[in-house]
Amino acid sequence: MRLLIAFSLILVATISVAEGRKMLGAHEQRHWQAVGRLNFGDGFCTGSLVAVDMVVTAAHCVFANRTGVQRLAEKIHFVAGYRLRKFADHQKAASVSVHPDYIFSRIMKSDQIATDLALVRLSGDIGKAQPLPLAPGVAKGDEVLILSYGRDRPEILSIQSPCLVENQRAGVAVLDCDVTYGVSGAPVMRMIDGAPHIVAVVSAMGKINGQPRAFAAMLDHSLGAVLAAP
Repeated sequence: MRLLIAFSLILVATISVAEGRKMLGAHEQRHWQAVGRLNFGDGFCTGSLVAVDMVVTAAHCVFANRTGVQRLAEKIHFVAGYRLRKFADHQKAASVSVHPDYIFSRIMKSDQIATDLALVRLSGDIGKAQPLPLAPGVAKGDEVLILSYGRDRPEILSIQSPCLVENQRAGVAVLDCDVTYGVSGAPVMRMIDGAPHIVAVVSAMGKINGQPRAFAAMLDHSLGAVLAAP
């Protein structure tokens, strides 16, 4: 799987189609308060609460695209359950841990996606959202769902379900999901015993045989390294 993949953080999503994602209604979104926006002042990504004071997202989200410099933690703001300028809760970041092997680049090879993970430690607890559980393992043929905020739908959470895992290799899952700017960092979830568990995080978008695809960093491959990072 040798590909060059353009990051979806800032570069225009010329390969994205909007047919797969569905905006959630207000009642539906109440069930997903742990998913929110990570705001940076000059943009945003999607992030997911995995502990009362911790958010998982894509590593490239915590770097300034123009300079390649890691953002100051105090400039990162997580807004849980964001919808039309309202939210369930919010906190600024206190610290950020990035996979130790991650190197920021606007364009990267597919094998670099496996390290595109970061954990944002918040300055206080998010008390009005239930953190999402993590689960190792996603296999070819698995059905998953993605919840995200996109550039074309920044105010309301969107869902795409189901997506298919078309392939997975060396910590990277290839999905037939619809992604665009802002979807970076979004949780890829698999239903286990009737409950959603995060198994990967959306990293990038690209094409395989002319067809748009999403690429995600698998948690079982990299999360331990991120947790051990200073």
